[in-house]
Amino acid sequence: MSVKPLRVRQAEATRRLLIEVARENFTEHGYAPTSIDDIIEQAGVARGALYHHFSGKEALFRAVYEAVEGEVVARVMEAAARQSSPWEAVRAGLSTFLDACLEPSFRRIVVLDSVSVLQSKVVEVGVDPVELPMLRTVLTPLLATTTLAGLAIDALSYVALGGLYGASLYIARAADPLAARAEVDRVLDALIGGLLGTAR
Repeated sequence: MSVKPLRVRQAEATRRLLIEVARENFTEHGYAPTSIDDIIEQAGVARGALYHHFSGKEALFRAVYEAVEGEVVARVMEAAARQSSPWEAVRAGLSTFLDACLEPSFRRIVVLDSVSVLQSKVVEVGVDPVELPMLRTVLTPLLATTTLAGLAIDALSYVALGGLYGASLYIARAADPLAARAEVDRVLDALIGGLLGTAR
């Protein structure tokens, strides 16, 4: 196994440090009030080191967003994989994702701030939201069920994505996020129960 050169390892460590410090700041203060100067000072690195890795504040935020989102997506996939039926897998995956809305980093960075900072890129450039591959993977087994047979997976994934975004915002913006999370659970149970009832 080859060992990376010291300079490469130092650069990777600096990048990780900047993402970690930025994550703390974006979580506590939000995107707009957080300054590059604060991140540089707290990380104890030179300005040039930050701009070596990131073109600016938005690029750094995207890296933080991808890190936070990636952690949750991995948990969603693990939760879904542990289930024995497609419907249980979907329910477990959705629950894991929505539980993350109660976590400060996910709530602030992914649910609230990413809408204004990053979503314009999805519309302007046509970049797919990062949740789509997760949804395609979790939802595809449902197409083999009687209820959803014959549906297009992309259409199903985009419709589910809209519901997921809406539910996430509802929880994140609520005065009582725990109560809102419980309300979303009841809605999910009603929708899934209705679909399964139709199938029966």
